[in-house]
Amino acid sequence: MSDFTERVWDVVRRVPRGRVVSYGGVAAILGRPRAARGVGRALSLLGEDSDVPWWRVINRNGEISIKGLMHGPALQRALLEGEGVRFVRDRVDWRRFGWSADALPDDVRADPERSEPVEPEPIRRTARRRRG
Repeated sequence: MSDFTERVWDVVRRVPRGRVVSYGGVAAILGRPRAARGVGRALSLLGEDSDVPWWRVINRNGEISIKGLMHGPALQRALLEGEGVRFVRDRVDWRRFGWSADALPDDVRADPERSEPVEPEPIRRTARRRRG
C-alpha cells in the first residue's frame, strides 16, 4: 500500500456525514492537484469491511462516477441520500453539501515533501453561451 493511498483514506475518513468532496478536491488537499485519478484508484482498493466513507467522494460536476460495479452508483446514491445529501437532476449542490477542508491540520493537507500546504481550489461553474 502506498503512502498516497493511506493519505487519501485518511482525508476521506474526515469528510463529515452529509458532505461530499471531489476526487480532485482530495488530491488538492494532499498537495497533488492533478492526482484525481489516483484518488479514485486508492478508493477502489478499499475492502468491503473498510471504515472509509468512499461514497462521500464524487466527481467535480457533483455526479456519481463509479464505473464497473453493477449496483455501485445506486448504492452510492442511497448512502448519500441516507446522510441527507440531495440530488437535483442527478447532481449534488456543492454550495450546500460540499466539504471544506479548512479545519484539517497542516500535516494532513500538505504533501510531506513540500514545505507549504496546498489549499484546494474551489470549482467555479460558468454558464455556457450558445453559438448561434
